[in-house]
Amino acid sequence: MGTQGDGNHFLFVGISKNTGNTMLVTHHGSRAPGAKLYDKGMKVANRFRMELSPETLKENAWIPFETEEGEQYWEALQLIRKWTKENHESIHNATLEKLNIEKQNRYWNEHNFVFRDGDLFYHAKGATPLDDKFLPDITGPRLIPLNMAEPVLIVQGTTNDRNLGFAPHGAGRNFSRTQHKKSLAHKTIDEVFAEETQGLDIRFFTNEIDISELPSAYKSAKNVRAQIEEYGLCEVLDEVMPYGCIMAGDVGKNASWKKKKKFRQQNNENKNNR
Repeated sequence: MGTQGDGNHFLFVGISKNTGNTMLVTHHGSRAPGAKLYDKGMKVANRFRMELSPETLKENAWIPFETEEGEQYWEALQLIRKWTKENHESIHNATLEKLNIEKQNRYWNEHNFVFRDGDLFYHAKGATPLDDKFLPDITGPRLIPLNMAEPVLIVQGTTNDRNLGFAPHGAGRNFSRTQHKKSLAHKTIDEVFAEETQGLDIRFFTNEIDISELPSAYKSAKNVRAQIEEYGLCEVLDEVMPYGCIMAGDVGKNASWKKKKKFRQQNNENKNNR
């Protein structure tokens, strides 16, 4: 609780195009608790698949909602949802406390989650819910981050024939992380970083630059915005113009708690060798 996690999770600071107010945007999902629930849920789903439809691919296994397991899994997802929201709020509250300032407004939305409308369940991978029916506790518009060098879009919208009640959740990647790194192998990491973050304050929590999270790793923000407008997916109300951000980075490789553990182990070894 109170941490961002790994990879493309970030804390973004920018200025509202409409008001000039400073805005803080955090981006992370359910992290380890959500991953553990998913793993356990897939095992249950696979048991149902083997019984009901063994010819179905394992990746497409499901838990029938009308079963006890289905209802329990949905209830567990709602706990994960609350945990994730609390985690975001704890980071924002800690920032407010550290700066000794009051917030003017706060809103949030989920993405890459399961949403329900009656007996229909939407697996919204790569999507942000627009329709209020998917978010009973919604308090404001939705957020669509593009990349660290582009504005975060603040949007609203309703269900139409093309969007099923959802907007894109971001720009998405051009290539895999590995492929992107290979495409930039002719440059040093510092050169790539300097080119793509010019004029911005970009940091990595692990103090190790991950070029697979820089702007060129993602699809054209201009094209994404053009498609949003062309297909009428949502309405852009405001933009958070970028000042800078802190990316999580490869926490597994360079995690602060792993350093502490290694430090303790070295201390114990030194004591034993005395």
